[in-house]
Amino acid sequence: MATAIGLAASAPSYAGQAGHEIIGNWKFTSVLDGVDIAQMDEKQAQHLLGRVMTIRKDGIRFGDERCGADDFEVKRVEPNLYLDSEARISAAKLYLPNPVTVVDTGCTQVFIKKPNKVVIFWNGFFFDAVRVPDSPGSKHR
Repeated sequence: MATAIGLAASAPSYAGQAGHEIIGNWKFTSVLDGVDIAQMDEKQAQHLLGRVMTIRKDGIRFGDERCGADDFEVKRVEPNLYLDSEARISAAKLYLPNPVTVVDTGCTQVFIKKPNKVVIFWNGFFFDAVRVPDSPGSKHR
């Protein structure tokens, strides 16, 4: 039973809106851990490194996948308790602050490590991700 989990960083233009600090483009840099029942295997997870997930107020885009989001739910949690309850894993390999801010987008969860660095849960795996600049002509709505 896989549960969506992840990490986000802060963006000054959205600082006044709960959870909107995760809006932007996030490049997957490393695979940190996975749940027992995942939608892909370790090799497939490694193949996602270097790819960019775009999080906007109206949803997430990751390659050909799209997921709408009505609102972000933001919580401050103790990482070990939360991950044990939600994903049945230890937080040790994720190197999260304690407490950590978790943003549930409705599509996934994003854990904010520090500005411009997050952990994103996707298809059963936790990925370190860093903020990257917008592509020319792209806008966050």
